[in-house]
Amino acid sequence: MKLMIVPKPILQSDFSLMSYCFRYRRGDEYLADQYMARLYDGIVNLPCLKLLEDIGLDGFTNGFPLFVPLNQFTLLSDVTLQCTQPPDKIIFLLDENTPPEHIFIECIENLRRIGYRFAVENIKNYNKMKPIIDLCEFIFISFKHDTDKITKNYFETRRQFKNHKFIASDIDSTAVFDKLRSEFEFFEGRFYNVPVVRDQNAISPVKVNRIQLINIVKQDDFAIEEVVKVVGQDAALSISLFKLVNSPLLGLSQKIKSIQHAIAMLGQIEVRKWVITATTGLLAEDRPDELTRISLVRAKFAENLARCFEMGIHAPSLFLMGLFSILDVILELPMAEALKIISVTERIHSALVFGEGDFAIVLKFIKAYEAADWSEVIHLMAVHDVDAESVFDAYIETIRWYSSIINLEEEVSE
Repeated sequence: MKLMIVPKPILQSDFSLMSYCFRYRRGDEYLADQYMARLYDGIVNLPCLKLLEDIGLDGFTNGFPLFVPLNQFTLLSDVTLQCTQPPDKIIFLLDENTPPEHIFIECIENLRRIGYRFAVENIKNYNKMKPIIDLCEFIFISFKHDTDKITKNYFETRRQFKNHKFIASDIDSTAVFDKLRSEFEFFEGRFYNVPVVRDQNAISPVKVNRIQLINIVKQDDFAIEEVVKVVGQDAALSISLFKLVNSPLLGLSQKIKSIQHAIAMLGQIEVRKWVITATTGLLAEDRPDELTRISLVRAKFAENLARCFEMGIHAPSLFLMGLFSILDVILELPMAEALKIISVTERIHSALVFGEGDFAIVLKFIKAYEAADWSEVIHLMAVHDVDAESVFDAYIETIRWYSSIINLEEEVSE
């Protein structure tokens, strides 16, 4: 399957997560496939619904609702046979290509009765599409090519559909977000992972300790005593550690007596894994929830892409590059200042600070991919001789890995 797919977060004005929206494109669309082949593979049968069935909602959205683009062909089929997720978790997303005709309206009404919700986007003629829009709960308004879209026409649309919830999409700067914040309920775009720079002295001592812990375990042969000292000063890390070691998943027969005992029982490899996952989340606990997910997904995706970009030997370093790629956002510092706190290799430093070097190519690809900038993704694939299927495999392997982390955390906390 040659598919490029990514769940993009939809946030509320306070940066809390509301849902995700699937954005996808067939990786071979630019290869001029035969029309009929594409009609039955990706138009009538949506591959993203098959992925949801295989992987589950948690891997893609942490269990949050998901907007799924739905075309008129799939709408006329029995979409419930393809969509096995609970109806309250799925919001089907339509556009102007779904004509406001009786047969389509009837299909939407039948799905609504089951519990599915609907949204629309890319609407040019709201009056023409009103019979469809009236059955929807959400309306997407894109600001990709027009950051001054708060116009008379927009306010007329709001008055016409006053019971709908409006989502401002393609918001890629904090300036545009601030301008729209009072007018929209929900937002989609990259605005939330743009750093808000503050003075370095404002970093809390707790964050400094957690950064120190990452630096310790990055060493090939770190001292357990150093880890014990840092963890012992952090209640949240101590709780996380004890939840892990007491999990039946690890099958440890001994009762854990202390932090030192717990870390010794885990061993260096498992301690390193735990520190990377637990500390990353705790570093971002006062920032939007999505940042933790981005950090971990970028890390694993970068590691998996190493073989695609013929850098397999550097996979562990690419993991760290992805993990630290939003360190400036988490610490609210310029990246160059943030990396003075966490020691990294010259390759990682050049990629994160200057956007230079071979690692920077992978990071640029990841950022384009997560933004669903498919034209840039395809361009980079062509330049670096990367095929769509290997990218698909790398991303799905990433999502499965992230899903396993989420499931482990849930089982440990029970």
